[in-house]
Amino acid sequence: MVWLKAPDKVVIHPSSVDGRVEAPPSKSYTHRMLFLALLARGRSVVRRPLISNDTLATLNAVSLLGGSTRVKGGVAEVEGGEVRGGAVIYAAGSGTTIRIAMGVAAHSGEATLLYGDESLNRRPVKPLSQALRSLGARVCDTGGRPPVKVSGPLKGDSVEVDAALSSQFATSLLIAGALLGEFQLYAARLSSRGYVDITLESLSIFGVRVEREGYRLFRLKGVPRPVEAEVPGDYSSASFMLAAGAIAGRVAVGGLRPGDPQPDRRIVEVLMAMGARVRVGGGVVEVESPGQLEPVDIDLDDSPDLAPVVAVLAAYARGVSRLRGLERLRYKESDRLSAIAWNLSRLGVEARVVGGGLEIRGGGVEGGVARSWGDHRIAMAMAVAGLGARRPVVVEGFSRVPDSYPSFLEDLEGIGARVEVVNGGGV
Repeated sequence: MVWLKAPDKVVIHPSSVDGRVEAPPSKSYTHRMLFLALLARGRSVVRRPLISNDTLATLNAVSLLGGSTRVKGGVAEVEGGEVRGGAVIYAAGSGTTIRIAMGVAAHSGEATLLYGDESLNRRPVKPLSQALRSLGARVCDTGGRPPVKVSGPLKGDSVEVDAALSSQFATSLLIAGALLGEFQLYAARLSSRGYVDITLESLSIFGVRVEREGYRLFRLKGVPRPVEAEVPGDYSSASFMLAAGAIAGRVAVGGLRPGDPQPDRRIVEVLMAMGARVRVGGGVVEVESPGQLEPVDIDLDDSPDLAPVVAVLAAYARGVSRLRGLERLRYKESDRLSAIAWNLSRLGVEARVVGGGLEIRGGGVEGGVARSWGDHRIAMAMAVAGLGARRPVVVEGFSRVPDSYPSFLEDLEGIGARVEVVNGGGV
């Protein structure tokens, strides 16, 4: 596997921005569509898949689990229909990859070993392991974390999972359960519900009928069928460019579906609440700086990936912002909650962790040196923070950005940001 690279250190100089970019394809949809294409007997075509390090990890997993994959010209083709075990799968830093692959691998009687990089091997899988065991799978994890060995076959048609730590546990079981023909999932304490909405839409695209009782009970009927489908634009990646407009000028992002279930579509609502000038229409969201943003008191429990960029916006607001519902950020690629507060403090912003949330006293960013802590979203958020700072912001550990948004630096420069690359590529 050849991984995408980016500079390990960049300097973002104070800049005015003005321009338009196209939203990258959605990472969440790409993961789900590729795994469902593996389960569908025949040839599926996924148009506009995101090609990032996380989705490359999923393509690799799909191939090792029995799919025949080909990517060319912005199209991924997957010949699926039979899950094969017996492989060793490296998921790099992708929690979505390893968790969905655990459920899919449980369809094979041969054991599959799954592991990731240092950060991924710290992330919890215990509730998913327990649910798969309840369905007849043999699962051996490492203290409730990867590495994990999984073998099947799955025998049951109903299971309950505690999804408080991650909605990915429910997503894994729903995708794996789709191959059983009829399947029922009880999801207790489901978090980040919008990501399950993405899973349910993906299942429907592949011909699986979905019935539900709120976010507690899900019933599936039918097995995945091969399809041709297109990946929509990614609101999560778009949020960084939209925030750049709110802080330092004007930015339009195209390719964003109105009414999309992606939970990070909420960035539009957040920007409006903070006083940014926002225009939405024709699949384009345009954001212009009002000069001074307003503070917010907001619960991000269902949109936790927005926390880094909303925290940066709060640093430019006049007054104290409170971001709540962020307990699960401690189990992301980094301890994202602490990483946000640490970085903003280093950049001259008064920020602190309060319980499961953040309190940020805005007024602007001084500048200085920020660190990604191995987390792509922290790296991109700190780069955006540099646009309106009083002096440059150095972002160390920037090389993780291709995990989700390989063209981020190019897009940032395209809207007018002054970017200096300090050294060469990193892993």
